[in-house]
Amino acid sequence: MSKNKIAVAIALFLTFAMTVTLVALPSVNAQTVRTLNSEIYVTAQPIAAVGQPMFLIYWTQQMPPDIGEQLGLISSPSGRAGWYDITLTVTKPDGTEEVFDMPYSDPVGGGYLSYTPTETGNYSLRANFPGTWKNTTTMHTWYPPVESREDPFTVRDEPIAGWPEAPLPTDSWQRPIPGPNHEWSAIAGNWYGSYANRYPLGAYGGTPYPYGWGTAPESAHILWTRQHYPTGGIMDERFGAEVYTLNHYQDVDFDGMDLILDGVIHYTYQYSAHWGAGNPVPNYGWGGLSLYTGEQLFLDEEAMKPNFGQIFLYNSPNQHGGFDYLWRTSGVELPEYVVRDPRVGPDENVTDIHSRSGTATWEMLDAWTGNRVCYVCNVSASGTMVNSKIGAITYYNTVNLGTSSSPDYYLTIWNSSEPLSMYADDYGTYRWQWRPGYGGHSNYGYRWRENKDAFHDGDTAWSLNVSIPSIRGPINSRSNQTASIRVVREEEYIIFATTGINDADGIAPCWLMCLSLERGSEGTKLWETTFTPPVAETQGAQFTAGMSLVDIVPDDEVIVFNNRVVQKYWVYDMKTGDRLWVSEAEPQLHYYAMNSIVYNGTLITYGRAGGVLTSYDIRTGEVLWQYIAEGEGTESAYGNALIQGCILADGKIYIGSSEHSATTPLWRTPGLRCVDADTGEELWKILFWGSDMAVADGILVTWNWYDGQIYAFGKGPSATTVSASPKVSMHGTSVVVEGTVTDQTATGRRNINNEVQFTLEGTPAISDADMQAWM
Repeated sequence: MSKNKIAVAIALFLTFAMTVTLVALPSVNAQTVRTLNSEIYVTAQPIAAVGQPMFLIYWTQQMPPDIGEQLGLISSPSGRAGWYDITLTVTKPDGTEEVFDMPYSDPVGGGYLSYTPTETGNYSLRANFPGTWKNTTTMHTWYPPVESREDPFTVRDEPIAGWPEAPLPTDSWQRPIPGPNHEWSAIAGNWYGSYANRYPLGAYGGTPYPYGWGTAPESAHILWTRQHYPTGGIMDERFGAEVYTLNHYQDVDFDGMDLILDGVIHYTYQYSAHWGAGNPVPNYGWGGLSLYTGEQLFLDEEAMKPNFGQIFLYNSPNQHGGFDYLWRTSGVELPEYVVRDPRVGPDENVTDIHSRSGTATWEMLDAWTGNRVCYVCNVSASGTMVNSKIGAITYYNTVNLGTSSSPDYYLTIWNSSEPLSMYADDYGTYRWQWRPGYGGHSNYGYRWRENKDAFHDGDTAWSLNVSIPSIRGPINSRSNQTASIRVVREEEYIIFATTGINDADGIAPCWLMCLSLERGSEGTKLWETTFTPPVAETQGAQFTAGMSLVDIVPDDEVIVFNNRVVQKYWVYDMKTGDRLWVSEAEPQLHYYAMNSIVYNGTLITYGRAGGVLTSYDIRTGEVLWQYIAEGEGTESAYGNALIQGCILADGKIYIGSSEHSATTPLWRTPGLRCVDADTGEELWKILFWGSDMAVADGILVTWNWYDGQIYAFGKGPSATTVSASPKVSMHGTSVVVEGTVTDQTATGRRNINNEVQFTLEGTPAISDADMQAWM
């Protein structure tokens, strides 16, 4: 080869090399370019079993640097830094390989895969990091490709036994529940307040309500009683059978059934016979009772009882677990001046800055100590309240940013877990630290200068604000209606509906619209239905509303109507608008109230004065069972007992008995009843008058108008003794075996001074069937 040809070849090679370099390197304008070492690691459990899932885990030595993901300058699936295109390779016993493309890594460079081996033998795992650039305006960084070392593991035929679960208790129990007892979560429950007593979490509409979590009592066994206020029952000889008045407009009342959290019943102190839970006066008192014994745990006559409770489950890469809170949403006094956090700069007037008209101010309290955690002002406490899947308090609402003639609707979600100032900071790993009492370092945090209480602006608490189609129903000559929120399923869908009208004056169609709540497609219309509602045989009167849209049940795809005037139910198909069935007329006394509970594919209906529970197949209308709360003797003016205040818990319906301004003397009735929700079988009943109740940790708490006492029903401890005589016997001779089973409940009935009058400890254990008579 000539020197000229060699020179040409070298020139061409250099040209190609420069071209490759230009392709491999991004354009550089005075940035620094560097290469950092790459390492990737893997691990698998050493011993696995065929057919059992196992974890394959990888991580990198270098954390992926943030090059603008958190600020939204660089798009990423998680909004945080991460690695793309990592693969895991499993080498099987026969030498074949399975390659898994891993999704975007977590922000610290790790990830995992659930893998189920299908054959026995020796396996190995390795990871491949493909190499990548991470560039900013000042630095271009190359992370070269690398492969991990192999990590061997063995798969066997024999299954690997899991952790031996602790058996569920058959006796009474109290908190705390040890963390290793995973299965015990099924028996535990709290009564947070009406917004959270729905099943499941994150749902509203077409759900069991009110719903008690955990187990509930299957007998009338009374754990304890306590006198709430020193009046109740018979007065004296002068007035015969007349009793002290309870639970009227300005009379004695007990509201402890509103809030039971972690074994504590929170109630309002009875200031006088005329001022209590229903008629508050300033600083009228907040008390706490033990759910398990009825003992007074605390009483602060100067404090106001919180309105509801919350357990907030927070999981992030930096923090895991739940928090107990109590929320006071009325009577909250804001500080006049606050200082921006960090605590520098001039004071700012709260009223001028953060008290927007039409909003509320809430106070978050620690559920164990009752101490203040923080304030939240500008709470958008309107709309539809939903307890989220992690226990956050959310409000779903619609707002028209247009005009009445040209509407522009938006769907908003106010979320108690959203304010950035409730986190340690709004950037970096501090964003993964829940600190509502600290105030954060963001521009949204404030503190009250006097005592350093954190103060958060609810205007920063929006988790959704998205444009949606118009919620105006069909235009018609009878009544143009705007739809309201009737169903919510968090991160799934939301259903709006108009009630519709069909009476002698004309027809306004019933209209449903379902929008997506899935991430990335929020507000997208999924379907809509228009149909003519059932005929209102008479127009609505003052106290009887005529035809009413009672519920929309998306799980069974039905719409439920009722009409108190004729005491009937109508059920329509949610998607087609076709009528599915109409009930026979229920008892005429249901004129005064028609109520229903959705449960496991059934519609369970009842009326207060009629005293009848009826269970229908919600799709076909077939009557599955009927329960009649029969009165005893001639006591009831209505024939049957009253049915009021039903709650559903643990597959059972608990029925109270009360009425507005009950005539005294109260008639005698077993007014507290428990019915199997699947069969309609009566499980137990007991002499009682009252309808407000709550279930928590397997204990039913209620208040009895007969004597003014608080009652707790639930399992108590028991003891068994066994003896044989003679202790020594000859083979073939008789032996007498004796034993006792006793109730060991140390608590019992208290008198009007709340002194324990007698306990059940040491008394014979009574069967469930005989418990009513014994108690």
